[in-house]
Amino acid sequence: MRILMTGATGRIGANVGRRMIQNGHSLLGFTVPGDPQASKLAAIGADVIEGNLESLDDIRRAMAGVDAVFHLGAAFQAGGPFTPEQYMQINVQGTFNVFEAARERAGAIRHIVFSSTDATLDKYPPEGNPEVLNEHSLTQTQTDWYGFTKILGERLADRYVRGDGLPVTVFRFPWVWGAGEFLDFPHFRLSFFIETFRGRQDPTGRHTLATLETLDDGTDPLVIALDANGRTWKKHTLDVRDIVQAFDRVLGVEQALGGVYQLGGPEPFTWREAVPVVAEALDRRVVEARMAGMPPTFYEFDLSAARRDFGFHPRFHWRDTLAEAQRYVRSGRGEIVPTDVRAADQSTEQVGN
Repeated sequence: MRILMTGATGRIGANVGRRMIQNGHSLLGFTVPGDPQASKLAAIGADVIEGNLESLDDIRRAMAGVDAVFHLGAAFQAGGPFTPEQYMQINVQGTFNVFEAARERAGAIRHIVFSSTDATLDKYPPEGNPEVLNEHSLTQTQTDWYGFTKILGERLADRYVRGDGLPVTVFRFPWVWGAGEFLDFPHFRLSFFIETFRGRQDPTGRHTLATLETLDDGTDPLVIALDANGRTWKKHTLDVRDIVQAFDRVLGVEQALGGVYQLGGPEPFTWREAVPVVAEALDRRVVEARMAGMPPTFYEFDLSAARRDFGFHPRFHWRDTLAEAQRYVRSGRGEIVPTDVRAADQSTEQVGN
C-alpha cells in the first residue's frame, strides 16, 4: 500500500513508518515546512510532502494516490506550548481535513488509523481505579485542551464512520516510551512532586509539601509514590515498539474498521516495583511518600478488544523498556528511532513482531 502518515517525524511516526517500509509498503510522510526532524524520513526511505494540517488543500494534495492514512499529527503538551486556538486548529480542524479529504476519495482509501489518547479519559478519581479499564469504563470528560480536542477528534471519526462509511480505526495511546525515556520519567523524581505541591495553600497540600521537603537531601532522589492510604501508584504505559506492532497488525483488518481500541503494554508497573530498579540503574537514593492531596495514578487497561480484533499482543514489559533505555544511553544505539534527529544516526537495529 501507499500510506500517508501525518506526524511522521515524531517518536511514534518514524518507528511505525520504518516498519511499514520494511514490510514493503510505500510511505509518504506529511511534515510542516522546515521540520527539523524531517531527515529521519529520508533515512528510513520515506517520501516527504510538506504542508499544514490546517489546510484542506494541503491534505488533499498529500492524499492523492494513497491507499491508507495514519493520522498521528497533533498538537500535544510535550510539543508546545500551544494556545487553545492552535489546539483547535491542529487537532480538530486538521482531523476534519484528513477525514474530509478521505471522504472525497471514497473507495480509494482502504483504511485510516487515527491516533487518540487515554488523556481523553477521566482516569484520576480520588480513590484511583481499582477495576481494570476497557474502552467504555470511563467517561471522556476533559478540560485541558489536548484531551478535549482529542475527544472532538474521536467524535469526528465516529461521525465519518456512521455518516459516510469511512474506514476509520481509533487507537487510544497511553504514555508512550521512546528511546532512553524510561530513565528520565519525571514522575519518578522527588523534585517533580515538590514542584507540584509548591504554592499550595490548602492544609493537606502544605503538609505534603513539608513532608516531601524533609526527604530532599539535594540529590533529587527517586520516590515511591503512594496514595493517601499508603497504596503504591500504578500506571499502564506502552513501549513504542509495541505501537509499531499495533499498526502492523491492524492495517487492512476489516474487523477493526469503526472500532476504538485502547493500547497498552503487557502489564502495568507500580512505583514500588519500578522505582528501586530505576534507582539502581541511575545510582540514586530511594525514598517513599504519601502524596495526600493529589489524585493518585492508579489504573490498568483491558486490552482484550485489540487482542480479539487484530491480534495485538504487546511484547515489551517495563523491564524491557528500561533495558533498552539503558542500552541507548550507554551506546546511542538501539532498536528505536530516537525522538530527536540529532541523536539518531539511524544505526538503530531492526526488531520484529
